Amino acid sequence: MDSIQIYCMAVHGDALEPDAGFTKSIVKLSQSNDPARRVSALSQLAVKGLIDAEVVQKILQAAIQDSDPNVRGQAVYAFAQQGCGDLFVVLEQALQDTELSVRLMALDSLGVDERSAALLKQVIEDEDEAQAIKDLAAMKLEFLAAHNQVQDNGI
Repeated sequence: MDSIQIYCMAVHGDALEPDAGFTKSIVKLSQSNDPARRVSALSQLAVKGLIDAEVVQKILQAAIQDSDPNVRGQAVYAFAQQGCGDLFVVLEQALQDTELSVRLMALDSLGVDERSAALLKQVIEDEDEAQAIKDLAAMKLEFLAAHNQVQDNGI
């Protein structure tokens, strides 16, 4: 995922201002040599509005390329929770990760749009993909079809 450039923009209208102390703590955790501490930092990034968007961007950019698969997986989740730009590109590339856990997190983070449906179909048809990934993709695709049918019916 070296080629991904992450863009996280501040959401206008957020009532929460960046917390300098919290930001400093998250930055320190994200730079730890201990993967569990880096995962902890990323887990806390799911809370929007407490950290400046530029700091979030830098942390996620490093984490998405981390050597530890747990850190990469948590980065995918944090990325999706933050609503950063190019989310689909990150998820698409995360689905190519060598680690099953990262691919599962990417699948779990896909939305309910047409691009996600197309990617889910692609995963299901991939002969080299693990059965667990294919099963989750099939379940998400079924949910997506049901969700879209409900919306089409105005329910």
